[in-house]
Amino acid sequence: MGNITISDNVISEIAYRSICSVYGVEPDDKEFKKLRKNISVERTPEDNVIINVKLEAPYGENILEFSKNIMKTITENVSQMTEKVVEAVNVVVIGVSEREFNKNS
Repeated sequence: MGNITISDNVISEIAYRSICSVYGVEPDDKEFKKLRKNISVERTPEDNVIINVKLEAPYGENILEFSKNIMKTITENVSQMTEKVVEAVNVVVIGVSEREFNKNS
């Protein structure tokens, strides 16, 4: 047979769509698309993945619970779709958003 390689861009897109599902927004939401540049993927020597995300938490939400939900959703989706081991999802909350979201927490 041959090799199957899953690019960092694919993992980043899965993470982005996972975040969209938590916020309750469509992935093609113009205002939300800028979040894509705040997602990075690192590989460990064992080819496991570490995903780093910078985002704004919705104003009024429990930031820790919100962040844990983001971490859990990304980990589950990336693991399920790629069979990669997600070693860590690091969330950096860079602000709070006044925008109304249809959160799926």
